[in-house]
Order: sequence, then C-alpha cells, then structure tokens
Amino acid sequence: MVSMEIQMADLPELETPEAEGNIGRSLAWITVAAIGMIFTAGAIVGVIAAATEDGQALSLKAFAIIGALVAIIGALIYAQWNLARRIRIGGGPMTTREKLNRNIMVGCGLLGAVIGATLVATDGSIPSDPQTMFSDSPLPLALAVLLAVFWGVIMPVIAWFWHTRAIDEQEANAYRDGGYYAAYGYLMGAPTWWFLWRGGLLPEPNGTLIFCLFAIIWTAVWFWKKYR
Repeated sequence: MVSMEIQMADLPELETPEAEGNIGRSLAWITVAAIGMIFTAGAIVGVIAAATEDGQALSLKAFAIIGALVAIIGALIYAQWNLARRIRIGGGPMTTREKLNRNIMVGCGLLGAVIGATLVATDGSIPSDPQTMFSDSPLPLALAVLLAVFWGVIMPVIAWFWHTRAIDEQEANAYRDGGYYAAYGYLMGAPTWWFLWRGGLLPEPNGTLIFCLFAIIWTAVWFWKKYR
C-alpha cells in the first residue's frame, strides 16, 4: 500500500483544462503584442520619413514621438517575455509538434514584421498619406518580384508543412472555422462597402485594407475557437 502511494506521488500531475486555457490566452496575447510591434515599427518609419521630407533634421517633437513609440515596443517586448515565462513555468514541457508549431508561428511573425517595415520604408507617399500601410504606390521591380515569389511560392510550402507536420486536428478545425467566418465577412462586407462608395457615402474600397480585415477576422476566430 505504501509502495503504491509512493508511485502515485511520483506521477506527474495531469494538465487541467484551466491550465490549457491559460496557456492559450497567453499565446493569443503574445500574438496581439507581436502585431502591435509591427504597426508601431511602421509608425516609427512613417514619423521619420515625414519629419525628414524636406531634408531637414529631426525636430525635438519628432524625437519625442519616436521615443514614445520605442518605449511602446519595449513594453510589448517585455509583455511577450513575461507571458512566455509564465507558459514555461505553468505549461509543462512542450511536445516536438508544439515546438514546431510555435517556431513556425514566430518565424512567420518576424517575416511579416520585416515585410511590413520594408513596404513602409519604400513607400514614397509616406509624408502625405497617413494610411501608408494600405497604400498601392509603385514598388521597385526587384522588391516587387521578391515579395511576389515569397508570397506566391514560399508561403504555400510553409502552409502545407504547417498543416501536415505542426498542428493537430483541434487546431486544424479552429483554423478552418476562422476561414469560414472570414469568407462570410468578405462576402458581406466588401460588396456593402462597394455599394455605399457608389452612393457617395464611403471612400473608394481599398483592396489592401479589405485583405487585412479578412486576415484579422480569420486569425481572431481561429484563436477564439482554439483557446475558448
């Protein structure tokens, strides 16, 4: 009897649904913080471009704004580190598949940040267009071809590898549901915007903004379904 009690005491505690939910929420907030960093980095590039439009040096006001934005990025990095530390402490060891999933997500997030910053930095309309993140201004030919190859050739390979090697059935179903919601949002939202634009009530539909909203809906539902 004593031997059985000792063996039972040595067994690892099973992870509870509450613990899994906490890990899921932490991962979701890490993703939100990463998206915030991308937009904040783009804002820094925009401020610098606008402040130096006429070849002038950065003003004290511009330095103050940039400093505040850098502080925001620092706070987001700290929040991500703190959340990751909580996952390591309370989530237990990750499986090989979970680690692969995490690494692919982090890698895609970093690539997205690089692409976003590159698009902002090469957009000549930054000083005059506050919505430069959604601009359709021309790109250098080499950059345009590079981005097209990455998005049209490399990304599908990454997606196929992620679906077949890095996720389980629960995440696949959550990802699929996110696609359903996003598709309905596009089918209902895009024509509505188009009709209202033709009636003079809204500005001309912006394809890039519509794509970003589509992706945001997909991602939000994906995480909601996965971690609820």
